[in-house]
Amino acid sequence: MNLPPESYVDSMPCDKDLLVELGRVTWAAARLHAGVRDAINRHDGNPSDEPFARTLGQAVSGLESRASSAGRADQVDWVKTVGRPAVKMRNDVTHAVTYTATDGRQAIGTVDHSAPGRFLRQELRQVTLHLIHASMTLPG
Repeated sequence: MNLPPESYVDSMPCDKDLLVELGRVTWAAARLHAGVRDAINRHDGNPSDEPFARTLGQAVSGLESRASSAGRADQVDWVKTVGRPAVKMRNDVTHAVTYTATDGRQAIGTVDHSAPGRFLRQELRQVTLHLIHASMTLPG
């Protein structure tokens, strides 16, 4: 495969002010994914480093099923009120599309134009905070 030169990474059209915040969303989602994986592995009696191939959304659904079967109402409630909403917010960012906004800047926004529409720094920070909150409140 003939990839473009590495210098294209730095010249790709983007809003450089958003790159750090996009990275934080990704990092917070990865941390949440690890916590959900660990909760599932505790239900299954597996070690934390057991191979794990579920997406974050699949993992949250899998946790809900296991928690329901085990009578863990606290985890089921967490999935419904905290986990799943945080995953939806993360998915809105992860599956967003880029475009040139009316202010002439490169932008990223929801595919279906649902709120928030365009992700600016503050919207991305809110997604990160929801993901952090989900990680911190996941019942063990």
